[in-house]
Amino acid sequence: MIKKIAVIILVGLLFCHAFGFDNGNVLHDKKQDPWIAFDKLKHLSSSFMVTTTGYYIQNRIAGISKNQSINTAGIITISLGIGKELNDRRKPKGMFSIRDLITDAMGVCLAITFIQAIS
Repeated sequence: MIKKIAVIILVGLLFCHAFGFDNGNVLHDKKQDPWIAFDKLKHLSSSFMVTTTGYYIQNRIAGISKNQSINTAGIITISLGIGKELNDRRKPKGMFSIRDLITDAMGVCLAITFIQAIS
């Protein structure tokens, strides 16, 4: 189950890498996109919250199995992160940040670990 999500995250990141770097509108400057920043905390916490909320709604309210709820919640969260970064790339001074996607993936992984620990 976690391997499936890891593969989906990896494929998503590779997809973004393949289609996000074509026009040079990708954030490479480490000074503009540091690993330790409030923005990364927002990505991590938002991904954690969306994943756990998605799991809760599916598993506890809709009665969907634990594994399927985790998989779907993770996929939805990563998809939202990819969509956000693709949208950021279209803004006048916006850039596509692979670091933000990695931080989103970390939030999903933390949420899955949290869900496994409490269930």
